[in-house]
Amino acid sequence: MKKLLLVSKGLSTGGIETSLVNIANELSHFYQVDLFLYDPTGVMKSRLNPSIQILPVSRRINALGLSFKRVFRSGNPGMIWFRLWATAWTKLFSNKFPMSIALRRQKKMAGYDLAIAFHHESRRHVPGTGFARVVEHCVEAKMKAVWLHYDCGFLDLDSVYHQQFYQNLDKIVCVSRSLQQRYQEKFPHLRDKVDYCYNFLNIQELTQSSTEPQAVEYPRGKRICFSACRLAPEKALSRGVRCLAPVFREHPELMWYIAGNGLQRPAIEEEIKAQGLEQQVILLGNLSNPYPYMKNADLLMNVSYHEAAPMVFLEAKALGVPVFATETSSARELLADHPNSWICENTEKGIHDTFCRWVSHPSQEKTPKISQEVNAPSLEKLRQWLGDRP
Repeated sequence: MKKLLLVSKGLSTGGIETSLVNIANELSHFYQVDLFLYDPTGVMKSRLNPSIQILPVSRRINALGLSFKRVFRSGNPGMIWFRLWATAWTKLFSNKFPMSIALRRQKKMAGYDLAIAFHHESRRHVPGTGFARVVEHCVEAKMKAVWLHYDCGFLDLDSVYHQQFYQNLDKIVCVSRSLQQRYQEKFPHLRDKVDYCYNFLNIQELTQSSTEPQAVEYPRGKRICFSACRLAPEKALSRGVRCLAPVFREHPELMWYIAGNGLQRPAIEEEIKAQGLEQQVILLGNLSNPYPYMKNADLLMNVSYHEAAPMVFLEAKALGVPVFATETSSARELLADHPNSWICENTEKGIHDTFCRWVSHPSQEKTPKISQEVNAPSLEKLRQWLGDRP
């Protein structure tokens, strides 16, 4: 049986983490799948197939994957010292030298047919990164790749700096065809290495999870909008609250529930209060299972400044939920076959005007638009890379 290794940050909630669990579970039916995680804990660990092995991680790499609070709670002097030094050095210079020090203590991993850095490199002044470098320097594999979950056209992430880590790998995989084209345009010298592969979706688990009860029930007689994302600047939730506030005030039957957490929460709460929408826009925090909330909503809302290929688009399609999305790189590509979609110009006016059209539109029938064979094209592509076509 062929062996695959996936390298990533951890198993907390989020789009990349969901994608990681989905691809690992799907591939484990055909191959031996191992995970190398900076933080091998997280709420999504319980969703992994039992056959998937999580490999041991060195204390130095572990220190880079944990929050400061958790590093200090460990009580390990070596981890604490290394994290403090690595953070200071990275802020002053870059993460290149601290990461190289961490890699020296990591045990080599051998015997793999394919090794994938499933998380892209972070900015040069962020210490918790180096996933492609782990694959390059600590893994022996017949093929090595990096899986990119961001749009290099809008979110630079020090892309030029990171080419030194990507260019030595065999493949640079983008999560949509649109993102592949953008990457090839920006880095034409890497064109032949760049490919695309859609993220995997677990239809069975998604459908089953969506039937579980909600901890916070939706009130009856309301029209429910739902969002699930990190509360990060690029998600533009404060902008969304601000430009949609007049519509919500005019239509008290509208409710917007937002699942997720992040650094922008105080700013979003402030905007909600400033607009007087405390009773209509509700922050739910992190949810271990957001799918009942999505399934029972009338609309999935995405008002981001930029996106790569959001998992929530595929999940909403699978549950038959209409999608409201700003024009981002992969929005039309992912929602082309979803008639219950509203894609608007990525401006405050565009969001406002298109949302007004949705409000005046009768409720749409919820019909799932994804079949059980949704993963077949992506699985076939991976098998081609492995020279293992069925």
